[in-house]
Amino acid sequence: MNLNANSNDSIDFNEFKMITNVELIKNKKNRLIIEINKNYETSITLDYDVQLRDNKLFLVDDSFKKINRNRLESIKSGILNLISINIFQNLINKTTKRKTYYIHPPIPLIGHTAFGLIDRGTNIIQVRGLSGCNINCPFCSVDEGRYSKTRKNDYYVDLDYLVDEYKKIVEFKGNKHIEAHLDGQGEPSLYYPLPDLVQELNEINKKGKGIVSMQSNGTNLTYNIIDELEEAGLHRINLSINAIDEKMSRILSGSKDYDINHVLDIAEYIKNSKIHLLIAPLLLPNVNDAEFKKVIDYAVQLEQKNSQNIINPITNKKNPIVGAQLCLIYQFGRRIKKMRVWKFKKFYDLLKQCENEYKKNGIDIQLNTPLSKAFGNHRRKKLPNPFKLNEIVKTKVVLDGRIKGEVIGVAKDRVIQIIDIHQNYEKLMGKIVKVRILRTKDNIFIGTLLKNN
Repeated sequence: MNLNANSNDSIDFNEFKMITNVELIKNKKNRLIIEINKNYETSITLDYDVQLRDNKLFLVDDSFKKINRNRLESIKSGILNLISINIFQNLINKTTKRKTYYIHPPIPLIGHTAFGLIDRGTNIIQVRGLSGCNINCPFCSVDEGRYSKTRKNDYYVDLDYLVDEYKKIVEFKGNKHIEAHLDGQGEPSLYYPLPDLVQELNEINKKGKGIVSMQSNGTNLTYNIIDELEEAGLHRINLSINAIDEKMSRILSGSKDYDINHVLDIAEYIKNSKIHLLIAPLLLPNVNDAEFKKVIDYAVQLEQKNSQNIINPITNKKNPIVGAQLCLIYQFGRRIKKMRVWKFKKFYDLLKQCENEYKKNGIDIQLNTPLSKAFGNHRRKKLPNPFKLNEIVKTKVVLDGRIKGEVIGVAKDRVIQIIDIHQNYEKLMGKIVKVRILRTKDNIFIGTLLKNN
């Protein structure tokens, strides 16, 4: 990233799209707090006397009047360079309060689950522009949210870089019936600028009758955002609603500020747009059984009230209104103690039972439908895998990891999550180390540091 300013006595932050707000705190020294892409911030301390007006930083010290233009431009360049360095090294997620790494070239976007792009050998490409969530679900599969006990760092991917790398995968897979699905270890709607990302992905996919979809908990969505996403060409929002009851919905969100009425209002607004609404309730057996059924009832009633006739170009059919899911247990995820673990057969039997109950009342609803039939999910050639299990790979350590005891390395245009680190990560930064590959599935790579490094 190169920050530049026009040749005058000020730095105009309005010229930089990623800088969304600037605040100046004047005391013994001047502290400049810079908001990056709405959800992040960094700060620098200036030795110069400055003023901030209309997002423009003015150098006001009398001494500047006595120095030549070249010296003045040098001071301005120094300030901008300091901002650039802090964006890459000292960025903080305003939601989670965690350090955030700004992902840009040459760090690859293939290989990790917390950021970048995931190709699982289908026509769906998972697009993960950020990590970090604004709620704290007690069953979260990746232990996300401000009060996470395991996540210590977040990541944000540069928009242009994300789009460029996405386009390469689409071209490799053949641009026909591709779905870009915005999901991740966090809340996708926190990505900024989200409408720009959706529009760029849609411009690529629509050439081959593909779509762009996203997941969301709905809390950050507004009428204005929905309008912008509709204009950008978003096809579908998978809206997570796990309870209708106000008290239970707050318990399941892990947030006293969670407003189920706002989420339901947003659901109806989406339903009146050109974006398809898919309500995605999660069953936590022995926790929200009754509420799970209420959410499905709500979705059915909403569909009867306002049936959307949006056709999925991949299937040439309407999408279903409900995408029910079963809560599973993951290694680094959270779990509600009284929740029972079900096998999928029991869950599918429950969905079939619900379908039959609706049919008795003359309502045909798809609850137990394969992804291939509901959304056109199908196999497609997968990106080449450059590593083999147990292979020893020379890897350059480039970033601190997502959780304690991990770092992130780069080799063969892939990122590798290196685990079982028992030393300060800063001692490894920039070094070439030997890593034994432990996982290669879906071009997601995990390795362990060899003891003789």
